[in-house]
Amino acid sequence: MFIEVALVVVAAATFLKLVVKPQPEIMVETMDPPILTPYFDPPLERVSYGTWPGALVLGWPAKGGLYVLNAVSAVELEFLGYDRFKPVLRPDPADPDTAADEEAHCNKMRYLGADWWESEHAWSEYKRELPPGRLGEIIFATGWPAEGGVWILIDDEEIGGKKHAGMLFNAYTMEERCNIIKQLGGTFYANPKDCPSLDLP
Repeated sequence: MFIEVALVVVAAATFLKLVVKPQPEIMVETMDPPILTPYFDPPLERVSYGTWPGALVLGWPAKGGLYVLNAVSAVELEFLGYDRFKPVLRPDPADPDTAADEEAHCNKMRYLGADWWESEHAWSEYKRELPPGRLGEIIFATGWPAEGGVWILIDDEEIGGKKHAGMLFNAYTMEERCNIIKQLGGTFYANPKDCPSLDLP
């Protein structure tokens, strides 16, 4: 009986050696940490258009980082000094003669409430976290009347939608835009620097 059991064990071990093949040694390679490349591929555009209304305007100030204006209307583009129907390339940042022009462009953006980001990457990460079709949580609109001062409208998207804030895109002139902001319940500042939400130069 003992001999029969031993023969069965030997036979089973031989069978397992035939069936269970040795696995190749797995080599684990160490990987270098990822390199954060710029979010934008050249040529970089100062003013660009997608499939939705309005333009995307970007500015690279001397202090670093990035200024961003989303859904820029025709009236705002005119305020910035740009054609409503043409994209605008970013001037060559390696050319020292363009530095003053870029800074002036950024300063104009600040009058429209541009958001400043510490880097292109920081802004792109924020965009990825937004639900599809959302530009952000806050509606921020400025209007600069000819007689001076500034009109400001600040609402979240839900309240702005109930007020029909999208009619701001129907303004033909800055004066019309100011009137719409007033109609929507905006706030007027006789001295624009008194507005805590504006980062003016």
